[in-house]
Amino acid sequence: MAAPSSDPASRDNLRRGAGWMLGSLVGFTVMALLVKYLGSERGVSGWWALLFRAIVGVIVVGGIYLPRGQVSFWRAATGWMLVSRGVLGALGTAAYYLTLPKLGAGKATLIGNTWVIWAALLAVPMLGEVLTWRKLAGMMLAVFGIALITGLQGGDLSVFGRYELIAIGGALVAAAVVVVIRQLTRTESSGTIFASQCLYTGLLALPMCWFSTAPGWLDLGLLTLAGVMAAWGQLGMTEGFRYLPVSIGGAFQILLPLCITVCGCLLFGETFSLVQIAGAGLILAGCYGVVMPSRRPSSASC
Repeated sequence: MAAPSSDPASRDNLRRGAGWMLGSLVGFTVMALLVKYLGSERGVSGWWALLFRAIVGVIVVGGIYLPRGQVSFWRAATGWMLVSRGVLGALGTAAYYLTLPKLGAGKATLIGNTWVIWAALLAVPMLGEVLTWRKLAGMMLAVFGIALITGLQGGDLSVFGRYELIAIGGALVAAAVVVVIRQLTRTESSGTIFASQCLYTGLLALPMCWFSTAPGWLDLGLLTLAGVMAAWGQLGMTEGFRYLPVSIGGAFQILLPLCITVCGCLLFGETFSLVQIAGAGLILAGCYGVVMPSRRPSSASC
């Protein structure tokens, strides 16, 4: 008798999930590279990219969730938990968009991606989650990687400036956003949660755009494309996790900073010293250790 084959439905789910996750990687990578290009090569403020991301996001939410009755813009704008999610999300995204042109797509994304470790740490007192020894080791690796990639090694602060601080602050804020979202998913739809970020991101960016140079027609087109790619990346990630377990979906998302870093080096000539490459590796390894669930329940916890 032949050995039983894998469940076809499971294989289909893996294929669908992998397809969505790959689409998400493409969307977020293209978005980051466009924001980097617009900021460093064409002098377009990151606030404009942020505004267009918010506008496109509202259109996407309205087009997908509103016909299904799965979004309430009023609650998104007034509910105190949703307002917290919107304001924090706007600040975290703004930090990332503003540091992309200054630090480079690779470095900004690697630092920003450390929200994974800060979220795991915040989830212990706020959500009652367990901090295992493996997660703690991953956090220590990532923190040491941040020190290397930002130029803190050997006490050298010459290459550590305000944009590094903004990037780290943005990662901390993004971690708080994840904790808030985990609480909101118990009572709110994905559409309403997403709408809160779009609304408050737009409110944050709009007045800042007033003091920035208006983009040209080509820039407007690229800004729109960046907004579409960000929305596509977000939807792809959401759908991917619908079909994939957290371990596999998380592995795909850990690839994002690696993809953006490689593309930044190839397209914009971004360079990393050997020490910074080691730091990048430690960040990726640490985040992977935090995201991946244990194969079996562990008795060792902090």
